[in-house]
Amino acid sequence: MTGPAEQPALPSATEDAPEIPGWAEKSVRDIFAAALPDGDGRAAAIRDAYLDCLAGAGRTEDLDMEHDRCRQRAIAAMQEAGLLPTARLTDLDQRLAALEADITANL
Repeated sequence: MTGPAEQPALPSATEDAPEIPGWAEKSVRDIFAAALPDGDGRAAAIRDAYLDCLAGAGRTEDLDMEHDRCRQRAIAAMQEAGLLPTARLTDLDQRLAALEADITANL
């Protein structure tokens, strides 16, 4: 049988695909794990959406604004889900903002 594969094509190393540095992805996972050590599935979904948003920001003209938007969405989703008290949400917000500054500085 010939023809296209039934699985969706994945970008190769030579193609442009949205991504963030590997160290940043690990840091995001660590930050969320520290905030919610019990591994809540809702928090994992929010974390993954945040990572996708950061990756989609790429190298836009105003990267800081894009990162802020991603972080604000994640914090709002955590708040709406009632996963963390306000003080811990503020801490999470600050940790993610610091990470975003590191990402921007290392581009």
